[in-house]
Amino acid sequence: MANAVKAVARYVRKSGDDKSAVILRELCEALETGQPFVLTRLYDIPPKAYELAIQLLTDWRFDRHLTERRFAKYFDQEEV
Repeated sequence: MANAVKAVARYVRKSGDDKSAVILRELCEALETGQPFVLTRLYDIPPKAYELAIQLLTDWRFDRHLTERRFAKYFDQEEV
């Protein structure tokens, strides 16, 4: 997820307090904290920011899947 986060961070820094930067920042915070985020807000941002949001969500989902698989691996093992 680091690549997507870096790309979003660059966009946010460059865009300042622009509406799309605020939405992307809030999406990052929601993913990090597990808080709800209204996805329809992504309709209000330009295509570049939208693509960054989708990349972020894709990477976040993949990272979550890997983490769950690692946990499952250890919990499924019998103790020796």
